[in-house]
Amino acid sequence: MGKFFLWMAIEPKRKIVHKIPNLRIFLALSFIAVITIYPVLALPVMIGILMDHAGMSSFSAGWLTSIGTLATASAGLLMSIKMDNKNLQKISRFGLIIAIAIDLLSAFTAGATIIFFFIRIIWGIAMGVAHAASISSIAHYDNYKHGYGIYVGLQFIVSGIALYIVPVYSDLIGVTGFFIGFAVLDFFALLLTKFLTSEYNQPSREYKTKSGLGVIITVPAILAIIGFALFEAANTAQFSYIERFGVISNITEHQIGLALLVGSLLGIPGALSIFVIGDKFGLVKPLTFGFLLAISALTMILLSNNYTTYFITSCLLGFSWSFCMPFIESLLARIDRKGRVVAAGSSISFFGSALGPGIAAIVVSGDQYRNSFVLSICLFLVTLLIFIILGKKMKKAL
Repeated sequence: MGKFFLWMAIEPKRKIVHKIPNLRIFLALSFIAVITIYPVLALPVMIGILMDHAGMSSFSAGWLTSIGTLATASAGLLMSIKMDNKNLQKISRFGLIIAIAIDLLSAFTAGATIIFFFIRIIWGIAMGVAHAASISSIAHYDNYKHGYGIYVGLQFIVSGIALYIVPVYSDLIGVTGFFIGFAVLDFFALLLTKFLTSEYNQPSREYKTKSGLGVIITVPAILAIIGFALFEAANTAQFSYIERFGVISNITEHQIGLALLVGSLLGIPGALSIFVIGDKFGLVKPLTFGFLLAISALTMILLSNNYTTYFITSCLLGFSWSFCMPFIESLLARIDRKGRVVAAGSSISFFGSALGPGIAAIVVSGDQYRNSFVLSICLFLVTLLIFIILGKKMKKAL
């Protein structure tokens, strides 16, 4: 582990973008995977649009997004179990066509009605299927690590653009423009499904002996999926209250916004770090580095809550979050190169993302937002232990 830290400190900068095999395919698959989870990436602005322009209460808007996300997660999980011998291209196209129709319908029916809630649940199911198809397809390529690095980096880019543009132009965009805009993005994703070619959907000799469920319920897969979910819970637990912690620490809104913005932007180089590190240290050592970085950042803010510490903590958390994700997804892909474990893990991680703020809300009473950071540290430590155990079980592979 010491060699990894030393290498991270002294390795000279070099171009990340050299000739990357399957780059166009990874960009296409990543775009599909990101667009199919846009409510998660644009969560604050989607709730704001629904409240300001569709007349929904904060309760209704919050529940709408949560139910849609849970529908996406459930459909993706079922898809991961049943994707054997399925044509992922046709399935993805079917899901995206339904999503386009529902987004166009949503543009003119948005509101706190049973019909709107129902069609958004259908949307979530359709997108869950398309997301599982695209995210699992990356695992079929030998340099899948690069694919997951691009996927995570694109998440931060799309999220950053949405979080900047929508609030600034919300009156011009409105709820109609919001959903029509995403229908257009869904259409572009539909065009890119040609990269989900049928030749990658046929099971290789290595996987003929086990069904999707048979692979997912193996000990390595279960440990990896639980680890992924807890990792997301740890991150969303601290992220939910870091803004409130800044407020009670007498940090100005401008300073808080700047710290969170820079932290989010650092997610891009964090995700692309996998291009530089590659296979030099396996998967567990980089994950250990990322987890220790997050734990150090949270410990720092617990010991000192001035703006400098707040800014550094936000930057380190943003970097470590995106740094770890491609390695976690690559680890899941290593367990099952057909992508079923990745699809299941990605779906279960949505439940983890929802679980983090819920648990944090229990431990935070009054203005005790520090407790959410302590909770995150504990979750990070448990998750790190899980991945270390998994690493030992898969020592030859990792």
